[in-house]
Amino acid sequence: LEYSQLVVADAPKSMMAESLRKIRTNLNYIHPEYKTIAISSSISGEGKTFVALNLSGIIAMSGKKTVLLDLDLRKPKVHLGLDVENKLGMSSLIVNQATIDECIHHSKVENFDFITAGPIPPNPSELLLSKRFQDIVEELKARYDVVIIDNPPVGLVSDGIKNLTDADIPIYVFKSHYSKRIFADRVKELFTMQQLKSLNVILNGVKPTKSGYGYGYTEELEVRSKKWYQRIFKRK
Repeated sequence: LEYSQLVVADAPKSMMAESLRKIRTNLNYIHPEYKTIAISSSISGEGKTFVALNLSGIIAMSGKKTVLLDLDLRKPKVHLGLDVENKLGMSSLIVNQATIDECIHHSKVENFDFITAGPIPPNPSELLLSKRFQDIVEELKARYDVVIIDNPPVGLVSDGIKNLTDADIPIYVFKSHYSKRIFADRVKELFTMQQLKSLNVILNGVKPTKSGYGYGYTEELEVRSKKWYQRIFKRK
């Protein structure tokens, strides 16, 4: 595919959808009352936006009102996957050039709304760290059951680290046979610097096996888990 798409809507009984349902179940064990999920990766191409789109869809299909925010303001992709224009979005909202109602799009999945990134701003870091952005998230938490944030890759920029820290469930996406070992070192560094206290990992692109669907898994990682990155890259 040229870009990430919402595949669970068209194939709700597929192995992919079933794998995402298992991830959805795991999230309830990690934080039963979660309201916010932030998803990031090290670089583009690891499947971050694909996970954000389809996890949003599968959560919405369970009956929860869900909104997805594209905060990858430098390289937005959510609007491509959902086939809408990107004239108004998060950047417009944060600088008060549009209202939430003007920016919300409704997807073909019931209960699943989304807000695109909007025009690429000259100062994305400042926008994501602003009080206005925090106020927007709080308003959306009041409107929706779940707010999912598609973060910029934190291996390249630090814009999304605060969102990972603040989220009820922070998720990091690695891609099998694509992500490099040095990417895990970056996450380890965030733990060492105490910028992250816990993290949940999805390993994307695993080949299916006879005993399972092979899409990936989530695993809660604590600071004391010094060897977690070896488990993720044990095949390398």
